[in-house]
Amino acid sequence: MCAPAAPVILDHFNSTNHAYQVLLVSIWELGEVFGPFLLASCSELYGRLPVYHGATVLLILFSVACAASTSLPMLLAFRFLIGMTPPTGTLNAPIIADMFPKEQRGRAISMMQLPGLIGTVAGPTIGSFVTDARGWRWTFWLAAILCGAFECVFAVFYRETYRVRILKDRVEKLKKETANPALRSRYDTGKRTGQVFHEAMIRPFKMLAFSPVIPILGFYAALVYGYLFLILTTVGQVFMDTYRFSERSVGLTYLGIGKKTLSIRSGGKTDDHHRGDSTDATTGTGMMVGILGCRSTLDRYLKHRVSRSGTAEAEDRLPPMVFGGLVLPAGLFMYGWSAATRAHYIVPIVATGVCGFGLTTTTIPASTYLVDAFGIHAASAVAATNALKYALGTVLPLAGPPLYERLGLGWGNSVLGFVALGMVPIPLFLMRFGGRLRKRSSIKVED
Repeated sequence: MCAPAAPVILDHFNSTNHAYQVLLVSIWELGEVFGPFLLASCSELYGRLPVYHGATVLLILFSVACAASTSLPMLLAFRFLIGMTPPTGTLNAPIIADMFPKEQRGRAISMMQLPGLIGTVAGPTIGSFVTDARGWRWTFWLAAILCGAFECVFAVFYRETYRVRILKDRVEKLKKETANPALRSRYDTGKRTGQVFHEAMIRPFKMLAFSPVIPILGFYAALVYGYLFLILTTVGQVFMDTYRFSERSVGLTYLGIGKKTLSIRSGGKTDDHHRGDSTDATTGTGMMVGILGCRSTLDRYLKHRVSRSGTAEAEDRLPPMVFGGLVLPAGLFMYGWSAATRAHYIVPIVATGVCGFGLTTTTIPASTYLVDAFGIHAASAVAATNALKYALGTVLPLAGPPLYERLGLGWGNSVLGFVALGMVPIPLFLMRFGGRLRKRSSIKVED
């Protein structure tokens, strides 16, 4: 929700530094580079439940601190801390792996990613209206209120799902009931507490360094995610400069809203003949279609492989990723050249929807692949790839304004499209050799 409020925040603090405007959005991602390592390690030590609740409470507190910030550095610092605390990006997919067998995970992970992915584009829409109506501080107050409400519901209904923690608690209970201290969990390695803690803390880093599939897949996911945030941090300015959208109307470019009235600003006056045009497909709509596509194909393809060969590997999750990898550059080409040639504004809006479809059909199969491939350490695997993803999500948007200034919208987005097209062989490579790479890795995986 901060993206459309960034110019207003800079005005409030009397800053004209454009880098701050980008940082206000992307510094969240910098926090998410570091947060997943701690969240994943702690969840594999203490269970999902306490980590999920603790992280959400911290998220609420840091959102309140943002709303009460008295300087731009203070606001940036708490935005960074907010980025460190969301547990959803790291723990949602592993929780699904805890709860569902492999044959049902694709559908469940697709639907669980729906709120987060759609929120990425719905947030700016809400933020633009809240900022216009109540001021920028209310974007953070609203976030804190909504998170608080959801945490109350979550505290009532959520129970521990991590089987390592559940089995450990059962063993401790049986020890007391039977007075037999020799009872052990199947996951108990007999190592000292300090050694177990150390191994859990460094496991995501070891996976990143010694499990080849993680940096390979992570780099591709990072590139796609970075493109999303590049679009989110520049699309508002593109539509205000090229199509003279008002600050309120520009928020509608982030979300599929059907038939809607858009006020186009033209020298301070509203250009009425632009009212009433149909905004059929935007980033939010494209992401929704991609999620539904993954929901219907991921598990179906896995069952098809089992029916033909009697077994299925984690790499059987990757075919939709190839299709998404081809769609994404098409969306980038369409977005860049339609805006550069000043085609009707619906065309670049539709193009952002194509990009959204490409995003979901690459990231969801990647998440499903990781939880299938890395068993009880799925959270560490997700954290390791997320670190790369969020790092590029922080840096790549900074390249957007100078890229467009030097090459223009057409060739600037074409460069991004050609790079994305060059990444398509990555899932093809993993489909062929991923299983061998995992077996040869020094990282041992236990289901």
